[in-house]
Amino acid sequence: MSATAQPLSGGHASRAKFQEPARLRTLAICVVVFDLALIGFGVWTTGPPASSSLALLGAWTVLVAAAGLMPVPTQRGVSLGLDLPLVLGAGLVFGPLAAGMVAFVGVSDVRELHRQVSPSRALFNRAQVSISAMAGASVFLAIGGHLGTWPWAAIAGLIALSIDSIVNYLLVGTYWAIKDERALRDVLRGMRLGPIESFLPTYLCFGFLSVFVGEAYLAWGLAGVLACIAPVALARQAFLHRHLLERADTELERRDELIRRVSSRMAEERRDERMVIAGELHDEVLPPLFKVHLMGQVLKQDLNSGQLLALDDDLPQLLEATEVAQAAIRGLMRDLRRSPLGPGGLVPTLELLARQLESGGGPPIDLDLDSFPASDVSQLLCYQVAREALLNISRHARASRVRVSLKSDGEVIRLLVEDNGVGFVLHAVDRDAHFGLLMLLERVETCGGMAAVDSELGLGTRVVAVVPCQL
Repeated sequence: MSATAQPLSGGHASRAKFQEPARLRTLAICVVVFDLALIGFGVWTTGPPASSSLALLGAWTVLVAAAGLMPVPTQRGVSLGLDLPLVLGAGLVFGPLAAGMVAFVGVSDVRELHRQVSPSRALFNRAQVSISAMAGASVFLAIGGHLGTWPWAAIAGLIALSIDSIVNYLLVGTYWAIKDERALRDVLRGMRLGPIESFLPTYLCFGFLSVFVGEAYLAWGLAGVLACIAPVALARQAFLHRHLLERADTELERRDELIRRVSSRMAEERRDERMVIAGELHDEVLPPLFKVHLMGQVLKQDLNSGQLLALDDDLPQLLEATEVAQAAIRGLMRDLRRSPLGPGGLVPTLELLARQLESGGGPPIDLDLDSFPASDVSQLLCYQVAREALLNISRHARASRVRVSLKSDGEVIRLLVEDNGVGFVLHAVDRDAHFGLLMLLERVETCGGMAAVDSELGLGTRVVAVVPCQL
């Protein structure tokens, strides 16, 4: 099971394949040139294979290509192909040069047909598998491995498999470490299915099929190799089910984490609502109430001084101030009943949130907000997405500018939050830093909307949500 670098499905997979860093292209070119140089040196020292050998290698190449079209994904953008037993088996039978040629020509990726991988990445995948196979086959010969001689053939085969896997994982891990700007150790941890204590024995047992592939070829020719396709296919199903189980476990953990954080999020949202209500009480209710108090003092003074005629002038002002205070209180109560976000609904609450973040040291926030009718649930969901995105920007993005756009066509609400910050790699996201946002985007989708996060290192981040107006 050879590891290869695969693009992630997502918003900017196509953009990434055309904007690969120069260091990444340099690595790919170096690996390809080194592999071709090894193959060329092997042909120069041993001579080109005979026509009969070429026919056999062509058949092996076809089988390798077929096995490579059934990859098993992992969580970190790395695909584990099922061609390892066939490629290494060719090396054990025909030698390192044959293994390198079969791998470079035969290693395939169905995404190449859909142009979802760049040419440099496709060549890198072929070259690194070729180098890994030649390394494993060379070690097998160097330590005196010989098919048919047991148990030494099995021991030498395991050593060859270990060398093949180490070279393969280091090359692919280096590729992703450069691409994602992460430590190689962290990348290697993600290049497995499940816990290492269960993945490693399974991987070694699967790779050990290369010895049986070689023995089957020596005993029955290509028919024996074809017979080995069945256990390879069964192994794929086992790895695929393990991958699906790992995804389910991860999803359950995320859901549990969401439940644990609900109470704290609710407390934060209620605090925001209380601040909005406090602001409305201060700006709209307190002034007329103060005037009522003031006019009451004036009337008291009129009565104490015996100026009864002045009551005709002061009493109407008291009544007017009382009516204004009553109207302000009724308006506040009406707004509270109408919107879960407090007085005024979504737009004023977003404006208040932006002012609070800016005053707390956050970057300037450009607001382009339209008012429109929408259900309470729709407004609340849009606010939660915007709030989580803005909080993440303030804490992590190191942006100098942020833009928030809120529009509606009467059917859906379109929310956009974008910044010019450092960006991040989505599949390598820190769950503690961005967990809430990702879960809210999933909630948007479960409510019949659409949501996406588009981010890349150095290019900022865009959060887009399309929410139905009536939920």
